[in-house]
Amino acid sequence: MSKKEYLNKCFSPNWIEIDLDEISAQTAKEVSNSSDLDVQKTQEQYNKEVRLESRRRKDLNTLLKELDEIKQSIERAAEKQHRLANLMSFYTGEFAK
Repeated sequence: MSKKEYLNKCFSPNWIEIDLDEISAQTAKEVSNSSDLDVQKTQEQYNKEVRLESRRRKDLNTLLKELDEIKQSIERAAEKQHRLANLMSFYTGEFAK
């Protein structure tokens, strides 16, 4: 379409007129659907977090066992450190001279 035809309001036969009321109603419907989807996604995310949190939670006995294992490994490391310190003092002390 040329500028002259446009200014004379001569539109081609395949010109489509848009009903603004229909477009605004359709847009409002899409917005409400998307907000419903957002609420659904939020709910799904919350449910997923609850499931993950329930898997992370442990009962008291399990936590106490894990704590005891950690305590024992710390004690073993401390014993090794003490033995190594004694060996170092033995090798660098009077015996080395």
